[in-house]
Amino acid sequence: MPNIKAGTTDSKKTTTKPTPKANIGLRPYFADTDKKYVHYLFYSTYFNLVPRAVRIRIQSPAVLAIWIAIYAYLITVIPSMVGKLGWSKNLLIGVQILVTLIVFGGGLIGLLWYTDKFDITNRVVEGIENDLKEPDVYYRGTAEDVRKGNFWVLTLNDEIVGCIGMDHTPQPVIDKSVKHTSYVRASERPRAVDSPEIHQAQWKKTAMILARADDVIRLTLVGVFDIARDLYFKLKGISPTDIDGKNSAKEKILFAAHKPNEASVRRLAIKLECQNHGLSTALLKRVAFWAHAHQIEYLYADVDELQAKLGDILVKRHGYVLVSKEKKGFFKTKSTYKLDVKLWMSKEMETRAQEKIIEDQMKEDAELKEYE
Repeated sequence: MPNIKAGTTDSKKTTTKPTPKANIGLRPYFADTDKKYVHYLFYSTYFNLVPRAVRIRIQSPAVLAIWIAIYAYLITVIPSMVGKLGWSKNLLIGVQILVTLIVFGGGLIGLLWYTDKFDITNRVVEGIENDLKEPDVYYRGTAEDVRKGNFWVLTLNDEIVGCIGMDHTPQPVIDKSVKHTSYVRASERPRAVDSPEIHQAQWKKTAMILARADDVIRLTLVGVFDIARDLYFKLKGISPTDIDGKNSAKEKILFAAHKPNEASVRRLAIKLECQNHGLSTALLKRVAFWAHAHQIEYLYADVDELQAKLGDILVKRHGYVLVSKEKKGFFKTKSTYKLDVKLWMSKEMETRAQEKIIEDQMKEDAELKEYE
């Protein structure tokens, strides 16, 4: 967000030239014009969290231990193997430097790629394929099923720079982004060398060599996993067929159902250039006022491990209280915050009344100065 100044002064001139004032607005979401901007806000702010996701993984003792173990093994074995070839001492030092760069530099790049592709991307797809697919329909309901929720966008000089939703759904929401498939063993997977694209390639021999290499590596790794998987099920006395059937039929609940007096804050996002200017306050207050007007007594907000800053804003600026923290994976967590809407409203009214008293006092002081 650009810095907003009352004016700029030229050292050679005594006049002050005012700069245009920012025009901030808050309005309901319009599907015909706002959809692409809301999607952009959502995925751009999430992909901006990739470095934080990588930091969380690097700080894990398990990841550090594995990383250091791999480095120690390679830095010992590879120079030893190269040394048998009679290379000079300087070349061996170069090999050690190369191994160090590959392990740490390549490992970091690989971690960035993996986090971006398989973690953040999945979270983005989850939102785009579910409630953000048609925000107006999901949050407001339809003509036959009207909901208490709503979805708003925040504008700066008529440009959409923020969004937020209030979700009030009486039924559990099933995640539509999850594709339910049974586990496929290595022996059942198709081979790259059998695909028509390989046989029709312009450089057929080269394509065939690469396809064979891909099959050996990929199917060998899957085959090893098959053996480990079968051994685990055998020790547990579980039939792999039963597990595959359950996995293919199991549905993932994205959002739990709400009670009549409860709702949730969803998809708060502020454009990257406009963050750290307090714009989230307008959005969060809008939701709280809407909730109070529609007899919602409690608001909830789910915050994942990448959104710690949002959790601080909810607690320190808006009166939310942390009620639970749940492990969702080796690195993932979900923290749930709760707001007592009636209590928040009473405090907000007290604050506004106090501000009105101060404003009236300042006006009275200004009027009295005219008679001095």
